[in-house]
Amino acid sequence: MTTTLTLPIWNTDLELEIFNKITNQHTPHLPKKRLYETKPPQTPEDIEKFYRFRVAGAAHDLFIVQVCAKVIGEIPEPELQLFLSQQIGDDGAHAANTRRRAQEIYGKDPIEDIQKQVEKHWDYMGDLPLRNWQGFLAFELHYEMHIVASLFVNGITSKISDPQSAEFSKNRIKPEEARHRVGVVNWWQSKYDQVSPTKKADLAAQVIEMDEEAQRRRNPYLKKHWQLTQEAIGTDISDLPKIYDAWRREVLAYFLAIPVTKLPPLVSVNE
Repeated sequence: MTTTLTLPIWNTDLELEIFNKITNQHTPHLPKKRLYETKPPQTPEDIEKFYRFRVAGAAHDLFIVQVCAKVIGEIPEPELQLFLSQQIGDDGAHAANTRRRAQEIYGKDPIEDIQKQVEKHWDYMGDLPLRNWQGFLAFELHYEMHIVASLFVNGITSKISDPQSAEFSKNRIKPEEARHRVGVVNWWQSKYDQVSPTKKADLAAQVIEMDEEAQRRRNPYLKKHWQLTQEAIGTDISDLPKIYDAWRREVLAYFLAIPVTKLPPLVSVNE
């Protein structure tokens, strides 16, 4: 892992470029854009499944809030603390909106169900997000960066959606999450770009080690969540494992400023 790259700026255009490259290579049959309109959940069974899907989304965001709230006073970096304060506020607002919409759709306040799912995230991840700054970076990679390709697939292939949630996602969640990803990139690069090549190699090895541990911890959750997503909104998950694995390699190659081919073999989501 010695060959370095000159990196383009990370933004949503680059994300779409990487996603299209991956799908052209691994899933050329996947459409490039949505081919049909979504519809709201209608039957009691659809509503029940959609409720569980929205609870899972709120739990994802609330878990991020809880982790960042614990970390913000532990890593004495003002730039990181300012970024995390914004991330906490944004993801808290995302979770709160999802809670309200789930209650309006299902007729039940989901807060207890949300917290139960948050506890499962803590069970899966253990102390990794709080262990050290490398563990926290692995958390940010998995909860902000590595999931992007699956969100693209959802956007292209889903069949069921709540119009009000979709409007909130368009106006708030998507631009704010894009800003979070840039914040993670900037925080990492502020560390990585300032060290010697030897130190870079050490940091790269540390990041891969933590990211691999996080992947092993996340695999059971991801498989269950993708199945729930398919059942709730009709998304096509048949090729998602290979898309996810390829996307994760691209993210790590970007973060470490090395070609994808120079990465070691990585844990697959199917393991």
